[in-house]
Parts: sequence; C-alpha cells; structure tokens
Amino acid sequence: MDFETITVESNNAIGMITLNRPASMNAVCAAMLRELAAAIGDFDAEESIRVIVLKGDAGFFAAGTDMSEFAAADAAGKSELYAKAADAFARCSKPIVAGVAGYVFGGGLELVLMSDVVIAADNARFGFPEITLGVLPQMGGAALLAGRVGRAKAMDILLTGRHVGAQEALACGLVSRVVDGADLLNEVGETAERIADMPAVGVKLAKQAVSQACGGREISGGAAAALSLMSVDAREGLAALRENRAPKYVHK
Repeated sequence: MDFETITVESNNAIGMITLNRPASMNAVCAAMLRELAAAIGDFDAEESIRVIVLKGDAGFFAAGTDMSEFAAADAAGKSELYAKAADAFARCSKPIVAGVAGYVFGGGLELVLMSDVVIAADNARFGFPEITLGVLPQMGGAALLAGRVGRAKAMDILLTGRHVGAQEALACGLVSRVVDGADLLNEVGETAERIADMPAVGVKLAKQAVSQACGGREISGGAAAALSLMSVDAREGLAALRENRAPKYVHK
C-alpha cells in the first residue's frame, strides 16, 4: 500500500510509523486513519516486528482532528470510519510506543491514549478542543481518557477543552515519562529496543494482562461520539468552522 499521510519503515524488530501531514500540523483525517490501520495491521502480522513506534515529525505530533470532514454531509460515515480505525489499535497484539512533542490535540491525543507507552517531550501540550464545537472525540477518546487519568481529571480536560502541559500529563498518568525535547527520539528508540529484546510471548501476555486489568481497550464512547454529531449545536459548530465565523449555540 502506498502511504500519503504517514511514512512507514522497519528497523530490525521495530516498525516505525511517522505522521506526515506537515501542512496541517499532522491533523488526523480519514485518509490518515485508513493508512494507520493498514500499517498497524501489517506490522502486527509481521512476525519479525516486535514493537511499533508511533511519532510525529517537524517538532509536533498532531495538532488535532480535521473537523472540516465532519462539516460535510457524510459526517456519520466519517464517524464510523474513525471507530474502525480505533479498533485496529485495540486489536494490535504488539506494544505501541508513542513519542510526542508539541501539539497533541484531538485525534492526536486519541492516538496517544491508544498507545501503550507514551514518552513526551517537555514542550508537549495535550487537550481535547472538540467540546468547543459541541462534539466528542471520535475514537472513543472520552472513555479512554477516563480509563487513563480517572473521572475527575477526565472531566476537567474534556469539559473545559483546556491544554495540559507535559508535567501535569505525567502527574495524572496521561504519559509514561517526560524527557528533554532534544532527547525524545533517542529515548523512544532505546525504549523500543529494550522492549524488542524481551521475550516476545512474555511481552504479548504482559500487554494483555494490563489491558484486561484496566478494563480492556474497548471503545465504549463510540456511540456517544456519533450521537454528539447529531446535536443542533454540533451542526452549528461545524458550520461555523466551515464558514470561518463564531458559532451561535442554542444548547440543544
């Protein structure tokens, strides 16, 4: 498969995926999700690959979700596609190590929440701005966030749409560790190599055990996310985005 929104390469036992939409600061779109699902499926099926690395490029991870796609008439179809892409992450039996810097918003944060080890640069900032448009994260991000950081912190992040800095993200368990930005790629590479050197069956079982203990990786928020697109205010928010104006919400 030819990729346009990501780059894919393998280095011994490590499969590397780099988000590659620099013009939009790697905003997550339907095409990117299709390619991510394909790449993850291929790496998961390749016996020689034992770890998958997911990273951004050009100093940022992903600045959000391309919500302009949901302003179109086929928003429900886009929502279904996002759910299917999330399922590809959930089915992956191999550990996914994410290296993130700069903006990690919207769909970018959802990709982080679907990863197993998250190493953040000290300049990373996280958030779900979707609430400002009256919609929810489209890959089950609300449920995934609650599972990662707990109810109180998830409500704080989701309902305000505020940005969370790297140290706050570390303190609440959103990320695994924080490093100097200059060391990010080395830290990610060394971590992936360390995991790849471990017995593959043990790694797979460890991932399963942790996932089960944390309630699995089911995308229970998918139905709510799809419903959020049907509200009056969501339609207004998306229309305002498309028309480059301030939205006028009626809270319905």
